[in-house]
Amino acid sequence: MRPSHRGPMTGFADHARCAVLSTLFRGKLCEQLAQRPARRLAIGHSCYLVGDPARSVFLVRAGLVKTSVLAQSGDELILRLHKPGEVFGELCFCTGKRHEQAVALEPSEVVEIPFDELIGRLRTDAQTLFDFLSIVCDRLAEAYERLQSMSLDLTEERLVRTLLKLADELGQSAPDGLAIGHYIKQQDLAQIVAARREVVSTLLNQLRQRGLVSYHRKGRIRLNPGSLQSHLDDIVAKREGPEG
Repeated sequence: MRPSHRGPMTGFADHARCAVLSTLFRGKLCEQLAQRPARRLAIGHSCYLVGDPARSVFLVRAGLVKTSVLAQSGDELILRLHKPGEVFGELCFCTGKRHEQAVALEPSEVVEIPFDELIGRLRTDAQTLFDFLSIVCDRLAEAYERLQSMSLDLTEERLVRTLLKLADELGQSAPDGLAIGHYIKQQDLAQIVAARREVVSTLLNQLRQRGLVSYHRKGRIRLNPGSLQSHLDDIVAKREGPEG
């Protein structure tokens, strides 16, 4: 379902939050994009679907947007969660067709950036081109690391790595460590980790019993990154076994 409402958008309160965009569109262009009308997405509404024509990338102005792919079985795999200041939709840059879908996980606002405008900027600014290629390479490296993790790592290991990554990207200071700054459902975690929700629920409960994470129904996950990293190191050591 696609919302048609478009409304005025205020400027960025803090340009530090648009780190990705600022490397691609510097100076006045960044400010101009911040003033453009935004598309408002309700929870569960799509920005685009698989197979849609691809003519632009999108900047997350507010909220949280997931990009994901669907298997023929109907199973969903979340590729990435995009927070305010991040750009998504670049996967189809060369094909002209969407290979993934983008859906809001909470009320969100996105700003559309036409490919023509992006390409024009890349053609005239060597530094912007370099920055854009660096971001694409980082995304590819992240994809390769995730593929390796899905092939070799235990489910608990993938879950702990995901929690640490979310804490690094979305974490906010809390008295007992960090709180993931958005409400992430167990189903969302399962679709990131590529496991059944029941398995993720069991593993989260085990981590909570160990005092490594805490959460409540419809509440944000809190964790201690240091303790969770130590637990991950123990998991890896047991999986790899003694040297030699």
